[in-house]
Order: sequence, then C-alpha cells, then structure tokens
Amino acid sequence: MAKGKAKVNYLGRAGLVAAKDAPDWSFLYDVSSTRDSKWNIGDRVVLPDGREFRYAKSVGACHAGHGCEFTYTGYTSYTAFAVAAAVGDKEVTVPAATHAALTTDELRGGYIIIFDGSDDSNTTVRGIIGNASAAADAAFKVYLDAKLTNAIVAGTEACEVYRNPYAALQDGSVNTYPKAGIPAAYVSASGKYFWVQTNGITWMSPQSGVGGSQGQHGAFWRHDGSIDKADTALATTVPAGSSSQYAGYCVAGNQAGNGPLFNLKG
Repeated sequence: MAKGKAKVNYLGRAGLVAAKDAPDWSFLYDVSSTRDSKWNIGDRVVLPDGREFRYAKSVGACHAGHGCEFTYTGYTSYTAFAVAAAVGDKEVTVPAATHAALTTDELRGGYIIIFDGSDDSNTTVRGIIGNASAAADAAFKVYLDAKLTNAIVAGTEACEVYRNPYAALQDGSVNTYPKAGIPAAYVSASGKYFWVQTNGITWMSPQSGVGGSQGQHGAFWRHDGSIDKADTALATTVPAGSSSQYAGYCVAGNQAGNGPLFNLKG
C-alpha cells in the first residue's frame, strides 16, 4: 500500500440524472481476499441518498445486519519525542516505544496525536499518509496530511500513534469493543476486504421494543452487534449537567489510558 491520503467518492454527484440507465453500486457488496487497486482501507463512498460506506479489512467473520467492531487499541502509547520538529514540517519521528516490526506505509490512514506536554493549548491531531519501515520497538518517521502549527520540543511534547481503525474489523462479540457499522455483505473469515456502512438508512438486527411506543425511537448498540432501545441500554435517567445528545463514540483507548481516539457524529 503506497503513501497517500484517503479519498471519498460521491457517486452520482454530477447531476440529477447520472446515466441513461440507473447507476450500479454493486462493487459495494464485493468481498475479496485481494485489495481492490482502486481503493485503500478507510476510503469512503457516499451515495446520493446519504448512505456512506468505508473500505475495510476483516480480522474475523462479519455478518450482514449485525454491527462489526473495531479491534485496534493503538500502535504506540504516550511517549515523549526524542527528535524535534519545526512549524511547517509535514513529517515527524515517532520515538522508540513498544510496537511490532513496521512495513513501509503500513500506518496509512491512521492518526497521530501530538500533546503539548505543558497544557492542552496546542494538542494536534494529524492523519498519517505514510510511514518509513522500522524494526520492532524502534523509532520511525510518519508523514502527515497537514503541516505542524506548533513546534515539537524534544523531551517536552509527546505522541500517541494509531493504525487505520478500519483495517481490523470483526463480528460484534464483546462489550469492550466499539462498533464500526454494518457490513454491506457477509464476510466469512479474517483477511477479507469489504465495505462497511457507517451512515444512512439500513437494517440492523433489533432487540425487543426497538421502534415501539412511548418514544422508543433511539437505539444503542449491544455487544453482539444488534441494537437495543434506549431505556434498556441505559437503565437510568439523565443527571443534571448532562444531556442525551449523542456526540459519537470512542474508536480506541480511554480517558484512563491512551486516547480516546474519538469519532464525532453530527
């Protein structure tokens, strides 16, 4: 996989009538052991009706109609920089930390979080468009999707690195893993490339009471990839100072450890 930025394709965007015949989205339902050369993991497709899909790779079977889940928890943990970088730089050297041997551009589509060290004024999040290869636990360079706006001071600033989260999806199975979306087609095993729906109208396996009376319109993921009504999932009232507005979900990490890497949903 070469260095590069993720792409998004808005199908049917050119006009109200895209062709004499109805357009065909059949590629969204392909599952293959070989990556389609037109797409990289994390690339996004948006249909005219608002449905959105991400190109992904499995680390286990994924059933259509049930939410599949992210399994990555991070690549390197919070570690202080040993190599400085200047404002305007578009590459940084990730300090030596515990990690597996790394191949060239393996982290494409991932993220690096750069912490100011002294406070949160200049916390920086950048996408990773590529990386240099490295031996296990060694320092390595990552290439950023935008320039730095705050200088990195060695020994003061620190970073966390995350792989592309869509490169390791599996069937919903445990409460500790966040859900990525609905597989567009059945995925039989690990190592398969497929599309997962992340937004728009679809069908998800419902538990009892979902969509029922007394305002049970909202729903929440269960561990197995089905959905539950809100009062069953939460079993509580909203306390003062909080709200029921859904902001998004944690993709990896938590407040007590690395992260969290958070996906904001409008």
